[in-house]
Amino acid sequence: MPSIQNPGMPLVRQATGKSDILVPAGRTPRPAHAHYAAARSSTELGHWHWIYFFTYPVNGSAADGHVHDYQGTSRVADYKGVSHFHRFNGTTGPAIALADGTHYHLFSAELNDEPFQLEGGSYLTVLSIPRHTHSFSGPTGPGLGYEPPGW
Repeated sequence: MPSIQNPGMPLVRQATGKSDILVPAGRTPRPAHAHYAAARSSTELGHWHWIYFFTYPVNGSAADGHVHDYQGTSRVADYKGVSHFHRFNGTTGPAIALADGTHYHLFSAELNDEPFQLEGGSYLTVLSIPRHTHSFSGPTGPGLGYEPPGW
């Protein structure tokens, strides 16, 4: 059966434990997965933020150099008694293989310079706080969302 992405490449049925999938002949399937990450931002204007996020899932393995996109909001912090948070987005670095066959990614980004509060279900720019950015970086955890072996 030809592949939609490459009409000349035949697909073969491969058992994954719970269901069968079609993969290009001679290729190993690259399962979809995501990663969790946590970091503390740099200190700016006398405060910092916790950053927690999950990457968007992609198909990839420890050896193929894939990357993940991510986005989110920081945890709330106070500046002179006024609470606020920031938005962020980015792309991880390529997969870094570990000896056990798993992998992780490095990330490095900045929080958006606009401080926000959540008010009435909407983001509201906090004008009493100067615009500022915070940087953050670190490693993700291992991939999440793989089917257990033999499933």
